[in-house]
Amino acid sequence: MASKKHKRPAPKHSPTPDQLRAREEMSTLSAAWNNLTDEQREAWDMRARTNRRGGRAARRRRRSGRRLFFKANFHRLALKQDLFTCPPGSESWCPTPIAQLFIANHAGRIALKLRVAFGQVEGLMVSASRPLNAGVMVCRKFTRIGLLPAPKAGISDFTKLYITKFGVPAVGQKLFIRIQQMKDYLATVVYTTSAIVPTEEAWDSEA
Repeated sequence: MASKKHKRPAPKHSPTPDQLRAREEMSTLSAAWNNLTDEQREAWDMRARTNRRGGRAARRRRRSGRRLFFKANFHRLALKQDLFTCPPGSESWCPTPIAQLFIANHAGRIALKLRVAFGQVEGLMVSASRPLNAGVMVCRKFTRIGLLPAPKAGISDFTKLYITKFGVPAVGQKLFIRIQQMKDYLATVVYTTSAIVPTEEAWDSEA
């Protein structure tokens, strides 16, 4: 009787840097939550029940004080700040950012820049998509690439952040960029914009 062949197990993929970062953050926040006093945890539960920001669906997801604690302090970790032990007050609110994306191509050198038209530049976290086909209209997969650099003449250059993560995009590919004000600790509102990498040309006249 022939011996039964066993299927080889599927290869295990090593976690990505983003997955490792997320796991480390979750571990840090779990430990911080466990170290709170009962009074502090009750304060987070009360804020979660009374928080009215973010719409009905978002409020349902935030009924847990632990969830709200993670939400607020996830932003604090991104900004490398000390964690909140009690819910932040109204001073944590920031307006939803609005920005315009510019992509330039000078002799094959790609430059990616954002002009923030509304809201604070400091504290803006940039997430980006991989280079996509120009016909893609909606992007749902973003990866955090870092805090938006300080602007010069009103425009922030984040070329290095993007290329370090995804490499140089090709002419004709579309990039989606998402920004979120990390100083708005209890909000989830983000702003998304996109642009196509042009052939060699000068900056858009508005830039």
